[in-house]
Amino acid sequence: MKLRTLVLAAFTLAALGACDNSGTGSNSTDSASTTTENTTSASNTTTKTSVEVPTPTRTSFEARYPTASNVTWAHYEADVPIDWQWIGWPTLDESDYVATFGMDNSNYWVWYDDQGNWVGTFTEVSSSGLPSAINNVIQSQYANYTVTSVKKENDKNRTAYEIKLENGDNKVKLLVDENGKILKKKADINGEKTKEKPVKDSIPK
Repeated sequence: MKLRTLVLAAFTLAALGACDNSGTGSNSTDSASTTTENTTSASNTTTKTSVEVPTPTRTSFEARYPTASNVTWAHYEADVPIDWQWIGWPTLDESDYVATFGMDNSNYWVWYDDQGNWVGTFTEVSSSGLPSAINNVIQSQYANYTVTSVKKENDKNRTAYEIKLENGDNKVKLLVDENGKILKKKADINGEKTKEKPVKDSIPK
């Protein structure tokens, strides 16, 4: 009787041990599979939403815009929210970088070349944010016009404002520095277009 009891006990222990090992193996496999899927998913997200930005470029950006939020980096593309030739910035290509970000309740775009050099920054602003010198120019030369958009652009040489104005079918586009000097002008007045050039006299209203 004792022998039979011992044999039954040994058999029971062996069966329990086999079940434990089987369960552990199953759990380990499931865990590894889940980890792999998460890693793959994260990798795909990173690839789609970001680019490798050189450390000097990122350091320069963070020093210039320490309060920037929601920063997104990408390679430069020709489809940009500004007239690149109009403002006269250096030609860039896909080896260069652009970052979009938020700051002071406004949206910004900033460009860097492939050497980490800052090229320029652009943001849309309201007409109420124009320097007084520019407001004086608008009031004296375009009193009957309505400001429809203002874009602030600055690089290492200057800060300028691209201003679009309308008076009925008449349209004017100005590039004015912060001191009120008109750097460039395009106009469509009474169906006649003027070429891009600095102008000192006023446009017919």
